Amino acid sequence: MFTKMTLGPGEKSLYIPKFGTATAKDLTDGIDMTEAQSLTITGTTHTTDEAGCKVIITKKLRNQLKEDAYRAAGRVIGNAMAKKIDVDGLSLFTGLSNGVGASTSTFSISYMQAAVSQCLGADEPVPEPLYCVVHPYQLHNVIGELASPGTTRADVDMTAALRQYWRGNEKLFNVPVFATGNLPVDTAEDSYGAVFSKMAFIYLVGWEPENWVEEDKSLRGWEIGIVADYAMVEEDDDYGRYLYFNATKPTT
Repeated sequence: MFTKMTLGPGEKSLYIPKFGTATAKDLTDGIDMTEAQSLTITGTTHTTDEAGCKVIITKKLRNQLKEDAYRAAGRVIGNAMAKKIDVDGLSLFTGLSNGVGASTSTFSISYMQAAVSQCLGADEPVPEPLYCVVHPYQLHNVIGELASPGTTRADVDMTAALRQYWRGNEKLFNVPVFATGNLPVDTAEDSYGAVFSKMAFIYLVGWEPENWVEEDKSLRGWEIGIVADYAMVEEDDDYGRYLYFNATKPTT
């Protein structure tokens, strides 16, 4: 859902320019167009950082496991790396300047509709397609709304929505909705989701995740690790709206 870019050979950073807007005006036949407008250019420079994870499989542990120890360890560190990248990206939602909601408030369909409308109605309309990401505990409230008799706010399959929470295959206001427990929840049990364009954020890759296995004879075991070089960055603050709502674990 983010714009993915990759550093080329020999590059340690990436400069991304952003151009200002221009205004088209009426012309008169036979009259020269003499008014020129200055085109402003601003930009940001992004660099990447390494992140990784390493575990030790001792010979004794390897012999005690019924499952292939290396495969099990690879799955663990692979999941850890994937979660790290995911959380780094999701944490960018807190940096959006505009949005809807407040601490302890309850998420509902109308709030999402407001965020979508703000994106589409901005002076510089947010590039489509838009995406919505919220915490499962926040989406729980929307599922409850859709389950209410007479609900006609969204063209979705109610039965499918109730059978399994969305994974982007269902839409509200023509926006795919995703729920993830990787969204951080603060001490007040609130969480930031967002409605955004993929052009709002960038996933900049120095290199994709790489793993290795290395024997340590003195330790009588093997190091199994994974490392990646990347950055999750906000590129255009105007291209997203935060959704800040309560994310308390539901009990009903």
